Amino acid sequence: MLKTLLLLLTMADKLSLIQIAESIQHISFLKDLPDTGEDERATLEQHLSDLASRQVAKFDAVIGMIKKCDAYIEALQNEMEEVKTNLDSWKKNRDKITSIVKFAYQQDLIDSRPTGIKYQATIKKVKPRLVDNFDNWDEDERAEFGLRKTTTVTRIKDNAVIEVKQEDLPDKDRVRNELTIDSGLAPVSAQLVQGYSFVYERRKRLTVPDVH
Repeated sequence: MLKTLLLLLTMADKLSLIQIAESIQHISFLKDLPDTGEDERATLEQHLSDLASRQVAKFDAVIGMIKKCDAYIEALQNEMEEVKTNLDSWKKNRDKITSIVKFAYQQDLIDSRPTGIKYQATIKKVKPRLVDNFDNWDEDERAEFGLRKTTTVTRIKDNAVIEVKQEDLPDKDRVRNELTIDSGLAPVSAQLVQGYSFVYERRKRLTVPDVH
């Protein structure tokens, strides 16, 4: 019975690190029993030595798997960063090219529905974008059109205040309103920048320009 138990407990290739540690603990308990004979104790000592060797090998195997995971994680993170860099680059290229078309429309060089041989587009005015330039406001402008955001962290148990943070922000809705009605009261550095939407599609009916 003891030999069968020892055989099962020392099959480290099929046991996890935790199972090996439990086996070591169990055999140590058997070895230290008062009624364990000297021969059995010697056998148990040998199996404990074998299990200890298997435990360190299993630990190295576990670390090897963690190291493999780390290698894949690092490789994928590098790949994600490269993809993000490429994505941002293509987005910037698109914005630059789109801006050229919008600028041409602003300068009345093309109409709101430019058309090519294969494609057509629509350019429309959209809600102006507020550029508040809050950092350039003077004290009076901050006092008149500023907001103060206060964040307080308290302990639930006794409601004691742990931390208080304050942040000054522009009242964007009010600034936008003053600029829209052109009241002259808005902060000097704040402005509304007209925005334009640009949507293109393939022409539903292709035409070939006449060549004379």
